[in-house]
Amino acid sequence: MKTDKTQYLQPRTDITFRCDACQHVWDAEPDEVKEDSGLSHPYRYFADCPECDSRSQQIPWQRGLFSSYVKSTGPKTLEGKAASAANLDGHPTPEEAMRTRFNALKHGAAAKQAMYFPAKPGKYDACKTCTIDFEYCASQVACARRTELFMRHLIAIETNDPRVLREHHAITQANLATLMDDMLLSVISKGVLLESPAYAFDKDGNFHLAQYIDDETGQRRTIMDAKANPLLKHIFDLMSKNNLSLSDLGMTPKVQEENEIQMGRLQQDDKQKADLLSFQESQAKSLENLQQMLKNSQDALKKDPILIEHQQANGDG
Repeated sequence: MKTDKTQYLQPRTDITFRCDACQHVWDAEPDEVKEDSGLSHPYRYFADCPECDSRSQQIPWQRGLFSSYVKSTGPKTLEGKAASAANLDGHPTPEEAMRTRFNALKHGAAAKQAMYFPAKPGKYDACKTCTIDFEYCASQVACARRTELFMRHLIAIETNDPRVLREHHAITQANLATLMDDMLLSVISKGVLLESPAYAFDKDGNFHLAQYIDDETGQRRTIMDAKANPLLKHIFDLMSKNNLSLSDLGMTPKVQEENEIQMGRLQQDDKQKADLLSFQESQAKSLENLQQMLKNSQDALKKDPILIEHQQANGDG
């Protein structure tokens, strides 16, 4: 059973809005609809917030749902198509199917987010910077922010279109770069080498510092354990896994020398190709001249008076 997607490309009236000013969330019919060819569902919806009268747009997760309606392919196997046809036969209308198709993902009843990230406004670290209204979030089964992230990955994988995740990957890389900068600042401020007093416990469980008397000064000194800053390993891991080393960036003398050699080879190859092409053209021209010379020679031979007289004398003319 193939779904008619033309209905998903029409303007909708059942829109959920969120006010960026006061974070109020409400359902209403839009009072302004603008076409946007950059969206899979090519419309943007606007309405005035009933709380503060600020101009507001459609909530992002619902915009993702509308896009998923357009991009979804439906069941592909014969068993899936038969089950889908049986479910739709005499039950929901096309409009009802469009509304309820992704309800499980929207409210989280059958989504993995409901299992791993139930809606707990203010309880996750991400809640500190979340722009979703806490009252609205508390009425959901799953975390709305993680449901939106789930939908993005679902659409990207099912449609084989990684561009859907481009913004998410860019944000992730920016956060990783910020994390690495923070670790570098910590290492610079605390030092590459960290020292701590050496100590031990005796058989009775008493604590003892490792100390000795300096023979020259007579002062008591503490033996220190020296360890490399543990953040160094994590910094190197992040740099290698994100291809941020000097060799990856082409900044080492060896890589630059190899690039110059490779460029020289390419230039030499281009020169050899040009020389070979020129040689081929000259050979072709020489062959054409040879053919013309042979033709001229044959024409001159036919006009030779001695040859003509000989052919007439022998009856060959």
